[in-house]
Amino acid sequence: MEDTSNPPMRRSPWHIYPQNWQPNQWLVPFVGENAAILHGHTDPEDHSLCGPVLFCCANSQELYLRTFPESAEAQASWELTQAEHILTWLEGDVHVLYFVFCDPVRPEGLLAGGLSGEEARQVVLKEIPIEQFAEKAARLR
Repeated sequence: MEDTSNPPMRRSPWHIYPQNWQPNQWLVPFVGENAAILHGHTDPEDHSLCGPVLFCCANSQELYLRTFPESAEAQASWELTQAEHILTWLEGDVHVLYFVFCDPVRPEGLLAGGLSGEEARQVVLKEIPIEQFAEKAARLR
């Protein structure tokens, strides 16, 4: 009998990668010299939930900017950033990485969510696909 309790995770077929993209890179908006930060807190003294925003591809970037044209990311410079460099942020003061990614089911869908610790590391290195967290992610559009 087939196990249907955990249907197979579906990877997004909607990814569009920027020119010169390499498989170990993420698209990151930078404000000045720093990655754009999502402030995931209400206490102005607690920055433990603050972290940079990583985009899976140019499609997620375009959908996000269309949805949030007044955001800090809309004014940012965007850079392809190596996974190894992002990991240095986790080894420093960053505890959470926020991922914006293509919905694996809906072509115009956009999902977002924060990950920390080993899960964040594995996703950054693409050892596990970000789509694995689609059910837990917030729908942005």
